[in-house]
Amino acid sequence: MATFYLAFNPSSLSVSNQKRLSRNSIQCCQDTSGQPRPRVTREPPDDWLASFPEKNPIISSSTTVLPPRPRRIILVRHGESEGNVDETVYTRVADPKIKLTEKGMAQSEECGKNIREMIESDYVDDWKVYFYVSPYRRTLETLRCLARPFTRQRIAGWREEPRLREQDFESKYCFIS
Repeated sequence: MATFYLAFNPSSLSVSNQKRLSRNSIQCCQDTSGQPRPRVTREPPDDWLASFPEKNPIISSSTTVLPPRPRRIILVRHGESEGNVDETVYTRVADPKIKLTEKGMAQSEECGKNIREMIESDYVDDWKVYFYVSPYRRTLETLRCLARPFTRQRIAGWREEPRLREQDFESKYCFIS
């Protein structure tokens, strides 16, 4: 059975006054031979506040108005696609080009209605939605249907975000014949 020790102040401990450790034990602040590890301290760079302007009292004054934070982040998966109905479609059509089915379009529009009702149930008058969508065809079609229940005044915008996509294994495989 391994014994674990946690030293809160490693500089006050020396190897001579610590308990003997078994071969399978691990002790914080020592290397594998039982010697104390050197402490590494790093000073933050002088311009560390530049990457956090909201924390810099010079930049972030009471007159600066920060953009509002979202009240909610809602994640939606695409509606039913041709690939969900028939998996052999993936052998004929590239994954990013697979379309939604009619059922998937209806699902997306219903989802948009549900989201709008959920937001309206908060009884806040000045709400807007902003959409992030993956570049895949089925997700763009989902967005088109999902946004129908919203009026133009309620949509703050949308952005195609390539990092929001399914796992992409195509570049990881190499077939040699």
